[in-house]
Amino acid sequence: AGSPFCSNAATQSVTRTGTTGGTYSSTAGLSINASTGAVTPSTSTPGTYTVTYTIAAAGGCPVTTATTSLTINPLPVATISYAGSPFCGNVSSGQAVTQTGTVGGVYAAPAGLRINATTGAVTPSASTPGTYTVTYTIAASSGCPAVAVTASVTITAPPTSTIAYTGSPFCSNTAGTQAVTR
Repeated sequence: AGSPFCSNAATQSVTRTGTTGGTYSSTAGLSINASTGAVTPSTSTPGTYTVTYTIAAAGGCPVTTATTSLTINPLPVATISYAGSPFCGNVSSGQAVTQTGTVGGVYAAPAGLRINATTGAVTPSASTPGTYTVTYTIAASSGCPAVAVTASVTITAPPTSTIAYTGSPFCSNTAGTQAVTR
C-alpha cells in the first residue's frame, strides 16, 4: 500500500495474507528484505518492480508464488540562480533565471519584486530596490513531497545626480573658475 513511493522514503512494509514462511524477491535495484518483504525506497533505484513471494514446496504441494508491483519515483531536484544579480533598478527587460533539474515548478517572491511565476524572470524597473529570496516550488506528486529551492536577487537603486552652475549665464570676461553645484 502506498505505491508509488518517493526515492527519499523510509522503509515500507508489505501487506501479506495467507501462508507464512515464504521469501520475498525482486530484480536488482530494489532494496528488499527477503524475510519480511519490507522495501527501502531511499536505497533503491527509481523504477517499477515486480515483487515475488515464494512459498517452498511442502507436504506434497508444489511451490506457490504471489506477485505484486510497486513503483519508486525519483525525488524532484532543482537549482535556481540569477547570474546577473545585483540588477540596477533602471533595467526594464525581464532578467532570466538559470534553472536546472525538474521543470514545471512555480516561482514566487515577496512583495516588491516583480517576478513571472511561470518563467522566474524578474523585472528590475518594476521592482522596489532591495534583496529578495525567490522560491521555486515543485508540487507534490507521484508519491513525492513538494520540493522548494531558493535563490537571492538584489535590485539596486539607480544612481541619481543633478548639477547646476550658480550664476549661469556667465559673461566671457568673468575671471576664475566657476564651481559646479551637485
